[in-house]
Order: sequence, then structure tokens, then C-alpha cells
Amino acid sequence: MPVTRQTFDSFADMPDGLRIFLFSEEFNDAENRLQKNYSFSDEQKILIGDQMMDVMFGDSELKEAVEAIKTALVPKPLDENRWKELLIDLLKVEVWPLRDLLGSELTQILEEYRISTAGWPQTKIYLKPMTYSAAAGEVASLAGFTLLSPQARERLRDLIMSRVKGVRIDAQVKEVLVRPADFGGLGLNADEADKTIKTINDLIANVKVMSEDEYADWLSEEARRKTDAEIAAKKAAEGPAAEEDPEIAKIKAAMPVPSKPATVLDEAVEKIYASLTYKPTDEYLINRLRHIISSRLRDVRSALEVIQLLQRDTKVGGVGLDQQQARTLGDQIETAYQTSHDSIMAEEKKKIDIQMLEQKNKIEERKQREAEEHAKWYQEKIQVRQQEETQKQQMAEQMKKSFMAGSAAPAPALPMDIKEAKKEKERFGDMVPAVAAGAAPIAAPKTPETVPITPFTTTNAPVQAARPEVKVSKETIMKQTLAPGLKPRIDDVKFASPRLTGLVDELKQVTLSEFRRMAKDPEGAAQKILQKIETLGGESFEKRVKGIQAWQQSPMQQAYLSLVSESFRQGKSVPEVAEIRHAAGQDSPSPAEVAAVISLNSKLHF
Repeated sequence: MPVTRQTFDSFADMPDGLRIFLFSEEFNDAENRLQKNYSFSDEQKILIGDQMMDVMFGDSELKEAVEAIKTALVPKPLDENRWKELLIDLLKVEVWPLRDLLGSELTQILEEYRISTAGWPQTKIYLKPMTYSAAAGEVASLAGFTLLSPQARERLRDLIMSRVKGVRIDAQVKEVLVRPADFGGLGLNADEADKTIKTINDLIANVKVMSEDEYADWLSEEARRKTDAEIAAKKAAEGPAAEEDPEIAKIKAAMPVPSKPATVLDEAVEKIYASLTYKPTDEYLINRLRHIISSRLRDVRSALEVIQLLQRDTKVGGVGLDQQQARTLGDQIETAYQTSHDSIMAEEKKKIDIQMLEQKNKIEERKQREAEEHAKWYQEKIQVRQQEETQKQQMAEQMKKSFMAGSAAPAPALPMDIKEAKKEKERFGDMVPAVAAGAAPIAAPKTPETVPITPFTTTNAPVQAARPEVKVSKETIMKQTLAPGLKPRIDDVKFASPRLTGLVDELKQVTLSEFRRMAKDPEGAAQKILQKIETLGGESFEKRVKGIQAWQQSPMQQAYLSLVSESFRQGKSVPEVAEIRHAAGQDSPSPAEVAAVISLNSKLHF
């Protein structure tokens, strides 16, 4: 049965991935393992290898090769269960990676013998290039994870492209793979990332990965080449057109027919074949005999192996000659080998040198192109980062201006303050300041002389807290008026001095109420907090870091972060969220206080 899939004339015509696989240690170890596990002789091993090579080159179909291999085991037959085990081992290691090449032939064998491929290795040999997007889907499938969104596929595509072009190394690829999806990564764990990196490297080694534009050009070239070949074959089959003008036909007949330049190997094969004593009549056996001669001239087979192939039955990859004919042809082939081998090897060496030079030039061109692309990519990255920084600064300035503009107007009475005043009135009635009722003002306790705070100040002086305003009811004022001798002495009221703690503890315990009591306006309160942190910085850098961390843990800072988080969830600005909370009676920072906190946080750096 003729083979309809892709065929190859030699190893040089094969895709790089297929040729590398056939010459790999893995493929060789698989053959040795089959021979050991099933006690094959060396001749049976060679026969199985020849049959598989005929399948790879397209000289026979996979089904024919399987039948030939089973026939070759007749001297030591296997029962059906053992034969199926052998077939599964053979297909799993040597044929399954080539499923893109064999296609329906492999499917037919699997269905006929009811073989399941569940759990088989995911290794695949690719016969044509692949786009970066297709490579992303293939890597995800082989590595065992799912690309849940177009953004994830695009990120993996960019990673593969950067790996192909040498922009990133494995460590940089892994950093992006394990990074959470919300921060531009794929959110894989360490084991999944390592497996993905190995899959990417294996894919790059076995197939050419290119951009979508390059792949489109490649497809166009392949389609054009295939069309030209079909047209040429059709013209050759039809012959010259009957309606062609006689003069044109005469001119064409006089013109030399361009032919494909024959190599030394091709000429030697044809010369040897023409001089052989025995020649088969079947076209299929003629091609097989030519292939045997070529394999001997290229040192693929020894003289003894050639004679064995000539004697072997045609059903199992041989020519079917008797012993005398095989020896005669073997001697003729060996004689020609002695005279032609050196020139063939010289030609092969020249081809290899040309290929090495072309490969070297391609590598240099690729390095130069990658260097230019990397420089362009890095320059674009720097520009994007600069634009992002500029946008962040502009946004911060706009937010600060909007907050300051909102705080410039007189702050309305907060709902919490109104509630407190209402409760106070219900409990005590109308209250007036004690000073207005004639009491002496409360004197602040004497403290040491205030030391100016500078970045180099080492004195940890306690900050004097503001005195609360004392109020008395109207009933107290009336009694004071009627009985002056019973006038209460407000100045004798003593307050328990608060327990002083370190600056770090003070910063950690700053609440919204304490923040408001620190100064008349939010900017002043923020300045006092900054002074405390700078005081700690004057003692040591470590204390300054602890001070900043303490402020970040404070209830005031958490209240600000709560507003920011709520603004992201609702899709509104922070001032709008603050106003909504105030209207609902919640005690939260005002727009002016938020602006002060933003300004303060921008000045705190480790």
C-alpha cells in the first residue's frame, strides 16, 4: 500500500527534531532494552530497527512493519499476550513520539489491538515550526496546567518569546511563573514552575518557534513549493500538450533539459546498480536495493549486514535472493565501495563544512538580531517605567491638591460630634466652659525647657498632651451665684499624669482621636508624627525603621488603608468614600486628614 504521508529521501531531508530523536541515546537505549527484555538475537534487533527506519523514511506503512516484525519472531514465537506487551513497549518509546508524522497509521494500530495511551510519555517530535501562541498552549498542556484567561496565555507567550531570543534566563522565567496573577505572573507553585521551564527548554530544542508573521510567510512558502511540485508532477504525467504549436515543441525539444545536480553518492549508487548481475523486477524492491547500496556506501551497514539483507525475505525488509546471488551482489557492492567510498566521504565532509559555516553565520546573525531586539526591548521598558513614575507623581499631586482644596473650607460638624453633644445634653443638661463660669484656667504642669527637634537630636523628650476643656452645668453656676462661699475650686482638680512610653509605642498606638488632638489641623499632626520618627532616626537607623513600622501598624494608618481599599472596591475616590462614611455616622478620617497622611507616608522611606 503506498504511503500518503510525508516521506524523506535521507536523514538530511528530515526535520531537525526527528533526526535528533532517531540518533538520540534515548532511542538507542529503547532498542537495547527491548532486546534484553524479550531475548532478541542481534539479527532480530537489526531487523526491527530496519523496519522502523523504513517506516520513518516512508518506504512502508506502520501496519506492514508491525506484521513483518511479528513474522520475524517465528523462530521463537511469542503468545498473543506477550506479543501485545512487546508491541506496546515498541509503540510507546519509538513510535508514540512520532504521532504527528504517522497520524492515521498509528491510530489504526492502536484501535486494532485496543491499546490505550493513557499514562504514556508526553514527548512529541514536531515536524513543522510553531508560533509563540501555539507554543504557549502546547507548554501549558504538557506541563499540566490550564490557561484560564487570554492575559495568562499572552504572558506565557511573552515568556517563551523572551526565552527564545535570550532576553530572559531560566531564573527570570521562574520568577514570573510563580508571581501571583494579580501582579503580572501566572501564579504557579515552585514544582509547576520547574516543570514548565523544562517543558519550554525541551520545546525550543525540538522545534523552531517563530512569530505569527514569520509563520505566515513559512506557510506561504510551503504552499507555493507544494503547488509547484504538483504542477510539475502533473505536467510530467500528461506529457506535452497536444495542441502545442509544432515550432514551439521543436524549440523546446532542442533546448537542454535542466536536471537536478547529481551528487557523488547518487552517481555511485546508479553506477553500482547498473553493474549488478541480479536485479529485481518489482519497483518497490528496486528502491529497497538502491537504499541498501546507499547505506553501505555511507557506512551505515557493514558488508555482512548487506548480504543478510539481500537474503532476507521481502516481507521482513529484505530482497529475497538466494545465498549464491546474495554473495555475488555483496561482492560487487563491496568492490564498488572500495573505489567510491573516499570520494563519497569527501563530498559528505564538504557538505558538513558548508552546513557548519551556514549554521555559524546564522548563529552570528541571530546573536546580532537578539542583541538589537534586547536593546530595543530594554529601552522601551525604561521609557514605560519613566512614564509610569511620571503618571504616579501627577496622580499624587492631583489627589493632594483635591484634598487640600476640600480641607480649605470650614470643616462641618461631624455626625459623631453631634451625637456626643446630644448625649451630653440629655445626661447633664446645658453645659458651659468652667472658665466662663469664673474658674481659673488650668495651668499646664511645669516641664523642662523645650528642646528644638532636629534630625540630629538624641534627646527623647516627652510630648506635652493638650489639656481637655472642663465644662460645668448651668445648675452649678446658679448655686455658685447664690452661695459664693461654696464656689468650687476648679484649679484644685488634679489629673493623673499619663504613663509615658517610648516613641515607638506612641506611634504604634496613634488613633484617629489622638491624631486630631495633636494639633489644630491635620498637617500639624502629621508634622509631629514625622518629628518623632526623625528623632528616632537621630538615634539609629534601626530605630527609625521601627518607628515607621509602628506608624504603619497604628489604628490611624489602618483607618486610612480601609478608606483606600473601600475606594477600590466601590470604584470611587477616597474623598467620596470618606464623605459617605461621615454621612453614615462612622468615625473615619476626613479628606484633609487623608491628604495629611498621604503627604506623611510619601516622606517615610527605609
